[in-house]
Amino acid sequence: MWEVFIAENVVNDILKWLETQLQRNEGIKIDTIANKSGYSKWHLQRIFKDFKGCTLGEYVRKRRLLEAAKSLQEKDMSILDIALMYGFSSQATFTRIFKKHFNTTPAKFREHGELPDTRRFMSCENS
Repeated sequence: MWEVFIAENVVNDILKWLETQLQRNEGIKIDTIANKSGYSKWHLQRIFKDFKGCTLGEYVRKRRLLEAAKSLQEKDMSILDIALMYGFSSQATFTRIFKKHFNTTPAKFREHGELPDTRRFMSCENS
């Protein structure tokens, strides 16, 4: 019983920390998250997947994509700058991953894309 409570608190703390990092546009590395949590990377991944249904890496990628999509709509920045700002290694990588999740390119999304329902998009069942 206590293990479940503690693990749930760890996951909630991680989610809060991730949101802070995203708002600051700071890098998010799973090793850093593991160090902050006090758990090994492997153990942290297992705890996170048990509670959220997807890996920490999948969750982080979807959060970064959602923030990037918001930036495409709200900011007058190049697609490359947005890709780099959210931790993608290149515009090509960003475009490939973006298209997989949004079924359109970042450029077309910027013109007339609509943000998805956040809860549905972030659901790990859609990973």
